Formats: sequence, C-alpha cells, structure tokens
Amino acid sequence: MNRLGSQLAKIWRSSGRTLSRREDQDGKFNALQVDSRLIPRLRNVLASLQSRYIDKINMESSCSQITPPDTVKGMTQLSQEAFTKVVKIPAVKIPKSQINNTQKSWKKLLFKKRGIKSIAELSDSDPEKKTHCLILLDPGQLQTDSLSEEQKITLQKFGLDLDNPDTFEVKLDYNNWSFPEIIRAVLPSDADSVTSFTQIGHIAHLNLKDVILPYKYLIGNVILDKLPIVKTVVNKVSSIDNTYRNFQMELLAGEEKYITQIKEHGSVFELDFSKVYWNSRLSTEHHKIVDLVEKGSVVYDVFAGIGPFSVPVAKKKHCIVFANDLNPSSYEYLMRNIQLNKIVSGKIKAFNMDGRDFIKTVVKNDLIDRIVRYSTDLHKTSSEDVGETSENVESDTFSCTQITNENLESSNISVPFSYVIMNLPAMAIDFLDAFKSILHDLPSELKKPDILEPFLPYIYCYTFSTQDTSLKDMEDRVKVAVGQSMPESCNVRLVRNVAPKKEMMCVSFKLWPDLVLSSCNEDNDDKKKQEDFADTELCKEPDNKRQKLIS
Repeated sequence: MNRLGSQLAKIWRSSGRTLSRREDQDGKFNALQVDSRLIPRLRNVLASLQSRYIDKINMESSCSQITPPDTVKGMTQLSQEAFTKVVKIPAVKIPKSQINNTQKSWKKLLFKKRGIKSIAELSDSDPEKKTHCLILLDPGQLQTDSLSEEQKITLQKFGLDLDNPDTFEVKLDYNNWSFPEIIRAVLPSDADSVTSFTQIGHIAHLNLKDVILPYKYLIGNVILDKLPIVKTVVNKVSSIDNTYRNFQMELLAGEEKYITQIKEHGSVFELDFSKVYWNSRLSTEHHKIVDLVEKGSVVYDVFAGIGPFSVPVAKKKHCIVFANDLNPSSYEYLMRNIQLNKIVSGKIKAFNMDGRDFIKTVVKNDLIDRIVRYSTDLHKTSSEDVGETSENVESDTFSCTQITNENLESSNISVPFSYVIMNLPAMAIDFLDAFKSILHDLPSELKKPDILEPFLPYIYCYTFSTQDTSLKDMEDRVKVAVGQSMPESCNVRLVRNVAPKKEMMCVSFKLWPDLVLSSCNEDNDDKKKQEDFADTELCKEPDNKRQKLIS
C-alpha cells in the first residue's frame, strides 16, 4: 500500500503545473484538471489501491465482530484490566505437512490480532499435537457467500463444518487491542472517533473537540502505550492566535519534552514544538515546491519558519536563499537546521524581521542589486566585443545595456529564476502590497519591461478559502491587495482540506513591471479599499485568529 501511495505521489509531482482547479458554470472550482497523458497511470494505480482497500475493509469489518468488553464504554480513567475478554474463535486442525500446500486457501481467512498467533500449537493433551496445528479463522470471513469453491472444499476436507465450526477459546487483554479499537469502545457511540493525530518526532499532537475532552488523558495514555516511538502526547488548547504562529498546548501523557527531530524528504529538522510552527501535513506541498524550483535559482522565503522550504531548495537545488521569520525561536532553529543539513556557507542568508520589512528591504535590495550588476556585466561584455578598453568602461559613471533574451543568449551571462514563497495562509495576501513600487528606486535607464522581465520573481502565496469561493473571488482578493488587475498567468490550486468548508490554497503568479515600478504615492490610494475588503466575510477569520492580525 505504501508503494502504491508513493506511485500516486510521484505522478502528482510529475504533473508539475498541469494540475489546476476547474471552474463550473457558477464560477465555483470543484474539480482537478489533469493532463490526459497521466490518466492511464492514475487508473492503474487507483485500481490496485481500490482492490487492496476493499480487502482491508473486509478484514477490518469482520474483525470488528470481536471488540473490547461493553463495560469500558464511557471510561475516562484508563483501567487496563477492564479490557480483558474471552472470545470463541473458529478453528480447524491441519496436518503440519499440509500447511505450505494449502495456505493459499485459508491464508486470507486467518484471525489476526496483535499478540495472538494465527497458527497455534495444540494442547499437550491432544494426541495429534506433534503432527497437527490449529488454524484460527476470522469469524467474519467464514460467511459462506464470501468463500470461493476452492476454499470451501479445502476447509471441509480438513473437517471444518462451515455451518457449525469448532471454536477455540482465546483470552484477549489490553495488549491485544489496537488504539482505534480501544477508542471506539470507550467513546460514546454518538461521538466522533479519535483515531488520527499528527506525529512530530516523538510527539503526538491531538486537536480534540470539546465533547471528547473528558477522555483526553485516557486517549493520551493509550497512544503512549500503543506507539513505543511516542514519548510525549499533547493536545492543542488554542488556535494559532499570536504573532509567532505557535499555540498553547497541554500535556496529556508522557514527558514534557518538546524539542524533537524529524526527517522530511531527505532533510532533517530540529524544533521546539512548543515555540515554533510545524505542520507535518504540508510535507507533500514542501516537496512539490522544491520540485518546481529550478536549480541555481534565487528564493525569498518570507515566512520561512524553521526552514521546510528553504533548507531543501538550498540543499537539493543549490539555490541562493533569503529566509526570514519574525519568531526568534524559528530563526534560532532555522540556523540550527542549516548546520544539521550541512548547507554550504552563504547559501542561506537568514533574517529575523517582519515579513513586510523583509520584502521592502532585503528582497528589494537584492533585486535591484542583481539587475544593476547583470546590466553592468552585460555592458562590459558588449563593450569588449566592440573593442572598448576596460579603462573606458570603468570611467563611465553608469552604463546600461538593455537586458533581453537575445543578448543574454549571445553572452555567457545567465539570469537565474527567482521565487517568493509566502506560507502564512491566514494573512499572506495582506503582505502582497509590499511588492508595489519595490523597484521604483531603480536607475531610470533600467526601468524598462524588457530589462526587468528576466528578474521578476514567481510568487507562491498561500491562503485559506471556503469551498464556495470561486477563482474570481480569490483573484479579487489579490487584486485588492496589490491594487492592480492580475496577469492572465495567475493560477489558483488546492493544497489540502483543512477543515469542513475550509481549504488551503496556493495563488501563484509572476510579478509584472507595472506593479513593481508604480509610484510610491499610489500606495495610500488603495489602502482604504484593502481595509474595506478585509472586512468582508471572505477574509474573516474566527475571533481568536483575528487577534493575531492586530497583536
């Protein structure tokens, strides 16, 4: 199953930009548009997944007939002894010499439970102990309508009465039940089951609903018992409602130890989960962006956190990275992760400042620097081609050769791609206005679209939306933020479903000359419009998240 999942992920990544959300007649985007060349591969993988999934569901549904005692329902304080239960399991004797020859007929029918051997030894008092063994069968799998003729014949050959099979008593205790089985048995039948959580190294992170809170310590202890790798279990008790993107948590079980390490796509990250932001569910998105970035590019990571984008693009794509985060702890662990991953000195330049200031200073200065430098280098190359001496070139106060694709190709000078990553979904769009006038201070000789075009970065801006949000609504939000119409190249895609009717989206586009060269005086003209738009229902966050915007 893991291998098939990897194949699906590989197909998804190889699709690059061929995947986008498609709008229906009402302007709502409700489907993924996939490159037709990928469809046969997807069908094959999905068919295999479906077959295995059905087998797994059938097995789980049959095993569900054997559950923990009813008396544990509503338990809030864990009592392991209360989970002991004696059950009767269908069984058949099979000669040991026949196991290899016949297992094809009964292997999928085996009773599978943690700590219980499906093929058991007979008791010492049984005269056939040396020559035979006992095959325990899943009662749910012995429905005659689910057995093939070959299976029926084989089982009946060994004396199994399908209508009234012999049974074998098995004692099950707390150690034999899985985490999902225990939780389903304990929680009220009308409560949502808690069978999933996020794991960050040795930390299990839960986000329990109010109705489940009376059972939180029991849940924490069961996770600790069932997953040896987990040493700390915490529950989120508040939303991400502060400037530094972390949240309050309570310890449910285990050690109060929040510094951990995780590995993601070949990179290692150290973090203090109580002080910095980390979301393991974004692992696929991290990898997708790293794949999209061209080798040797320049990357500006505005809300870098501890480096899930910055570290791998520097490590795998040999990019020059400017990584920033306002949280001092995130900055500390970003620096630590640069060392852990042995990033070449100077490949990642880290900053601890406000995102808007980062755009208006670091990003701006580097863009201007590169444009002037490349233009000057190109001018020198052109001058040497026509026989000018270096002394004559250096004597000019400023000389400019227009940077175009044609003269770049004719020289040995190449302009790297550049990207801006803005992973702060709750408010990243509100920072887009910082790109207005960002190149207004360029020398007038360089304020030409043809010159700027190779240097303007691609933007990957993350945001939240409702399922009812249309592509036009999303583009309007960006349009209001920047005060100009969006280019046709603007793309909106689904990243993941965060909650019912709430999705994480990525808006991507390339900056355009009119925006970056606009007059600084135009900023205030659009500020009122942006504030008005931020009050609409589309942009509203829950109260505890809106506090973040003004804290």
